[in-house]
Amino acid sequence: MKRIWAWIVLFFLISPAYGEETYLLRYQWHKGDVLEWDVTHRNRTTTMVSETDDAVDAMTRSRKHWEVVAVDENGVGTIENTVVWADMREKNGDQPMRTFDSRKEQIPPEGFETVPESLGRVLAKISISPTGEQVSREDFHTSTIVQQANQAYVCVKFPEQAIPVGYSWSYPYPVYVPQPNGTLRRIEMTQKFTLEKVENGLATISYGTKVLSPNLDRGTLAQIMDRLYRGTFLFDITRGRSVMLSQKVDETVVGFRGEVSRVKMLIEFNERYLFQ
Repeated sequence: MKRIWAWIVLFFLISPAYGEETYLLRYQWHKGDVLEWDVTHRNRTTTMVSETDDAVDAMTRSRKHWEVVAVDENGVGTIENTVVWADMREKNGDQPMRTFDSRKEQIPPEGFETVPESLGRVLAKISISPTGEQVSREDFHTSTIVQQANQAYVCVKFPEQAIPVGYSWSYPYPVYVPQPNGTLRRIEMTQKFTLEKVENGLATISYGTKVLSPNLDRGTLAQIMDRLYRGTFLFDITRGRSVMLSQKVDETVVGFRGEVSRVKMLIEFNERYLFQ
């Protein structure tokens, strides 16, 4: 009898409060759907080595286009990812700013030569489950600044069960960082998500990224600092799709290349769904 009572107590401790509303977060894929987002990605990086400063300020605006080409019996959608256009700005130190807007120009300046070949064609085919898990992925083009700006994330991975407001969940994953000896070091990371509120069918989810691997040297930290983002994700529960994402990295690493060295990185990424 004591054991049964203990299980009852444990159930109520780990379950949502009695009568508390819960929400099942699921992506909904329908064959033939076309989804588009306006994307803004800005990266400002200042590096100092031996008292020499180097600053790079780059910004990309673009249109991300997803077409759902197949949906299986389990609701897994296969999406073809395309970038329709790109408007790019980059300033390196005291050099003149370089610009390229594919909507107005056909021939890009030096440094942006590979951009046009990545526009208007399928960059990747990705299969995603209703919970946001990436089931498979096939890339068709080499990585470019446009791809990087438009694939900062694919989908948030949702819990299997319905959850109440205030519920948090985590998603651990590895990254691999090149080392000076030519090897790759596996770094354990985790993303933590929290359902902050639900209003008018829109779920607001906050999230952040942390490093789990201990005792990382400053050179390795400098290579992964662009992954240490925090942000907010707005999800339409009824339609089953992302309508807004805003995330930011604001990190500094001192001593990554000798004592007199410092790198500061500020990244801002915003994505807004275009309702049709």
